[in-house]
Amino acid sequence: MTVQTAVFIQGGFGVPGERYNDGPWRADSYILRSAEGVTNTIGAKAFTLVSQGVAKAGGNWFDDGTPFLGILANPKVAPLQGTLAGGSLAPTLDLPNESQADIVSEGSMVVTLPGPAAIGDLVIYNITTGALATTAPSVPPPGGFASAFAAVTHFAVSGAGLAVITLTPNSRTPA
Repeated sequence: MTVQTAVFIQGGFGVPGERYNDGPWRADSYILRSAEGVTNTIGAKAFTLVSQGVAKAGGNWFDDGTPFLGILANPKVAPLQGTLAGGSLAPTLDLPNESQADIVSEGSMVVTLPGPAAIGDLVIYNITTGALATTAPSVPPPGGFASAFAAVTHFAVSGAGLAVITLTPNSRTPA
């Protein structure tokens, strides 16, 4: 047996979709009904309202007035569905359509970002798939993206990885 010779300063800090701190937290439960071929991934997708009690990944709140709901969360509450390749007990953060799930509109949570992000970057999402991304505060969202009313507040990432974002309780529909 060898003796430990290094101590990592920063260990793992969370699971995508989980709360980061004990600050204000607002979540509502919805039935997921996203477009065919779009995954409902916890901690990586933004959702808008389809109808009362029903949400979909993506959607464009700015152009069509569809209310922005928030980001899919609470992986430990979601029923385990498994995967086709791994069987019914395989771990996954993807939920099938018609699942009941929590969507967070206010609070700090751990998310998976697809690329580099600095603290203070704004969180945006793809209006077709709901996939999260980030942009510098001085840069408007590119075409095909909308604001997720959130910013990166902890743990800058140099590539794809986990970060903490804080969603704010701003108005969710255009003026």
